[in-house]
Amino acid sequence: MKQEKNKAERLWVRWTVGGITLLCILVYAFAFILYEGNIAVVTRFGAPKEVVRDAGLHFKLPWPFEKVYTFDKRQHYYDTSFIETLTNDKKNIILQTYVVWSVEDALKFLQSTSSREAAEANLDSLVTNSKNGVLGKYNLSALVSTNKDELKLDQIESEILSDISEQALSRYGIKVTQVGMKKLGLPEANMKYVFEQMRAERLKYVEQIKAEGERDASIIRNEADVQTAKLKSEGMNEAAKIKGEAELEAAKVYADAQKEDPEFYSFLRKLESTEKLLGDKSTVIFRNDSAPFDVLSDKK
Repeated sequence: MKQEKNKAERLWVRWTVGGITLLCILVYAFAFILYEGNIAVVTRFGAPKEVVRDAGLHFKLPWPFEKVYTFDKRQHYYDTSFIETLTNDKKNIILQTYVVWSVEDALKFLQSTSSREAAEANLDSLVTNSKNGVLGKYNLSALVSTNKDELKLDQIESEILSDISEQALSRYGIKVTQVGMKKLGLPEANMKYVFEQMRAERLKYVEQIKAEGERDASIIRNEADVQTAKLKSEGMNEAAKIKGEAELEAAKVYADAQKEDPEFYSFLRKLESTEKLLGDKSTVIFRNDSAPFDVLSDKK
C-alpha cells in the first residue's frame, strides 16, 4: 500500500514537471516578451506582418510560421573612420566624426541592414560622402583658426547632419540626431602653413589691440584737455568776478572815505598814484610842489 502511494506521488511530480515544461514550450512558441527600449518586427513566412512598439507580452504563431526580430531603439554612438579630404583652398585634412543615431523605421531597418554593424557601415559611407562635399566649400581657416569669427564648425556639422538625415531615414530607417567632429589631423605638408596662418592672425590681433589702446588713450587725452580748458576758463571767470567785486568794494570804500574826510581821501589817492608812477627801482626827477608828489614835501 505504501509503495503504491509513493509510486502515485512520483507519477504526479512527473506529470506536473512535464506540464510546466510543455507550458513553457507553448509560451515560448506562441508568445514573446518585448522589453522597454526595444522594438520588434514580426514576419509570417518571411513577409512582414506587424511592427510591435509597446513593451510587454505579445502573442505570435510558432516558428516556422512567424518569426520575431528585435532591435534596440535607444540612441547609439558611432565613431566614423579617419578620412582624408580636401578643403576649398586645396588643403588636405584628416577628419574623424561621430554620429548619434537610433532605429526609427524598424521594418525598413530590417529590410536594409538588419544589424547594428551593417547600419554603422552604411552611416560611415553616408558621412564620408557628405564630408567631402561640405568641406569642399570651406577654407581650412573654418576648421583651424585663432580668430573665432572665422571658425565655422557648428555650421559645417549642421550641414553634414542635414545632408545625411533624410538619406539615412529613407534608405535604412535610421534617425540621425547628431553629427560632430571628434578629431582633426593635418598632413605634415600642411602643418607649416597652419602655424604661419595662426602666427599671422595672432600678430593681426596684437596690432588691433594696440590700435584700440592708442585710440582710447587719444580719447582720454582729448577729454582731459577739454576738462582742463573748462576748469581754466571757469577759474578765470571766477577770478574776474572776484576782482570785479573787490574793485567795486574798493570804489565804495573810496567813495565813503571821500564823503567822510575829503582831505584824507585826496592824500591816499596821491600816495597810490605816486606808488604806481615810481614802481620798483625807478629813478625819477620831479618837483616836489607838483601833484601828486607834493605829498612827499613838508609844505602844507
